[in-house]
Amino acid sequence: MVCVPASKSQEVGLSLGAQAGQKRLTEILNAAGFNQIRRAAATPTNLVLEAKL
Repeated sequence: MVCVPASKSQEVGLSLGAQAGQKRLTEILNAAGFNQIRRAAATPTNLVLEAKL
């Protein structure tokens, strides 16, 4: 409830986290130079991605 509005108020304002979804997080990780991304774990409230160069 606090993190997303706080992130939106910043210059970059990406509001990342599990609510961003795997597709959006993968796009950002690819842009950062990671080319191997996989879902390591997931629960209804958490998403863990493994990213490798």
